[in-house]
Amino acid sequence: MKSWQRNAGIALLALAALVIQQSVWVLRLFDHGQPGSGFMPFGLGVILAILAVCLIAANHGPEENRRPFWEPGAWLHPLLAIAITCVYIVVFDDIGAITSVVFLVAGWLLFVERKRVIVAASTGLLTGLVVYLVFERFLQTPFPRGLLF
Repeated sequence: MKSWQRNAGIALLALAALVIQQSVWVLRLFDHGQPGSGFMPFGLGVILAILAVCLIAANHGPEENRRPFWEPGAWLHPLLAIAITCVYIVVFDDIGAITSVVFLVAGWLLFVERKRVIVAASTGLLTGLVVYLVFERFLQTPFPRGLLF
């Protein structure tokens, strides 16, 4: 397992180097004293490089004992996650962005993570409230309107 994580870290580090190189050579970091089009990709490339190095360092050492990739019944959780995400995509425009986020988070916590109903419902409602306050009120981003918002 550690070798896969190390290899993934090396691949992500190579991707980060490519993003940083392209943001410096092709895009501009600064344009007339303002951040240019390469500023954000450069920052994200640096963050990705740091996380990749952390991934490589955390998985240094000998391999652990191997376990089977799929244990009996383990396919149910990924299938539920895919189904919930597909329902979210289908109903996003019909019931609205905020309401669909509430149902996505609550459904995910309830069915995939097996949390209690009160935890799933309260987390879903709080997530919807935060999304509403940040995007609708603070950033004034127009989202598809739906049942409640």
